[in-house]
Amino acid sequence: MVYQSSLVERVLPFLKSNTFLGGLPDHALNDLIVRGHVKKYSRGETIYRRQDPGDTLMMILAGRIKITNVNADGKEIVLAFLAPGDLNGEIAVLGGKERSANAIAVEQSEAFLLYARDLMPVLCAHPNVMLEIMQVLCEKLRAASAVIEDNTLEMSGRTAKGLLRLAEQFGKREKSGVRLDLKVSQSELGKYLNLSRANVSRQLGRLKEANVIKLSGTQILIIDESGLMEIAGASSSKD
Repeated sequence: MVYQSSLVERVLPFLKSNTFLGGLPDHALNDLIVRGHVKKYSRGETIYRRQDPGDTLMMILAGRIKITNVNADGKEIVLAFLAPGDLNGEIAVLGGKERSANAIAVEQSEAFLLYARDLMPVLCAHPNVMLEIMQVLCEKLRAASAVIEDNTLEMSGRTAKGLLRLAEQFGKREKSGVRLDLKVSQSELGKYLNLSRANVSRQLGRLKEANVIKLSGTQILIIDESGLMEIAGASSSKD
C-alpha cells in the first residue's frame, strides 16, 4: 500500500502535465498507475528490440533513451532521443503488434511502464483521450517526416536543423544562449544526423567558427539561434 501511494505521488504529476493520459479522471488515472511499475536501466542497456512484443507503454521518468533502427548496411540510425516526460510505445500498444524499433538507455534511466491489457479498456471508456492520442501520433509522424526531409539537405543544413530540433526538445535557455541538455558523443549525434563522426566534427567546427555555437566536451551551447536558423534556411533554399 505504501509503495502504491508513493508510486501515485511520483508518477501522477508526470502523467497529468506531460501526456495525453492527463485527460483521464483522477480515479481512472490512479487505478492505471497502481497497475503499472517503475523499472531502472543502466547506461547502454537495451530496453527492447525491434519485433519484441509491443505490450507496454513507457514514460521516461529520469535519464535519456534513444530510439534506433538498423539500415540495410547494418548501420545504426538514431530516430529520436527521449527525455523525462516523453512517452514511447503508443503505436505498438494501440496496434497490438510488435515493436517497430529498438530502445536503448543513453544514460542511467528510469521509466514507468503500463501494460496494454490495463490501458486499453480505460482508453476505450474515454474517447476524448483516444482523440488526444491520435493528435500526438500525428505530431510524431510530422516530426519523423521532417527528419527524413532534413536528411536530404547538405551537411551544413542537416547539422543546423538537427541542432535546432534537439534544442526544441532538450534546450535549456541561459543568459549566454540555449544549452542542449543532452550528453551524447559526436558518434551518437552522427547516427541521429545520418553523418559520419568525422563529418559531424567538421560541421560542428564550422558552426563554432561561425560563432553560432560553443562546444565543451559533449555539451553544445547555441549562442546565436537566429544565425543557426539562417544556416538551416540557406541550405534548404539551395535545394
